Amino acid sequence: REVAAYRVSEHLGWSVVPRTWLRDGPHGLGMVQVWKEPDEREAAVDIVPAGRIPAGWCRVFDGLDSRDHEVSLIHEDSAALRRMAVFDVVVNNADRKGGHVLPMAGGHRYGVDHGVTMHVDPKLRTVLWGWAGTSLAADEIAAVSGLLEKEGQVRASLEDLVTTSEVD
Repeated sequence: REVAAYRVSEHLGWSVVPRTWLRDGPHGLGMVQVWKEPDEREAAVDIVPAGRIPAGWCRVFDGLDSRDHEVSLIHEDSAALRRMAVFDVVVNNADRKGGHVLPMAGGHRYGVDHGVTMHVDPKLRTVLWGWAGTSLAADEIAAVSGLLEKEGQVRASLEDLVTTSEVD
């Protein structure tokens, strides 16, 4: 699934997932992924005191922290993170946590840990809900449409990794 997610990311042209290969190793078949060191000075997902959402950020939901203080889960409102959210819908990602978003210097965002993607049932679970209910941007529509237009090529690139029903 890690390699399949990488291939879909590349078909979309967004480089959401770091370069990933399927390899036979000392413990059997598995994946190898280029290590990407996140920029510790940047954050893409955060928890802040409720009502203190900075400009350029989207509120996901409110809750209570371990001390019963009201907090808000937020994520940045950036094109890079929004592409990751669209990618998550396309691959049916059931496990996008804040720690699975790697903020890179210069604004690029990588998504990692795609072991729970492409399930036959809808299982979308993500922290990237800040855009729920908004329309896709023209470039997002074009990328997803392009993916659909080359469906045969995409299926062929995934056939050794996931079942046909998981690609559907």
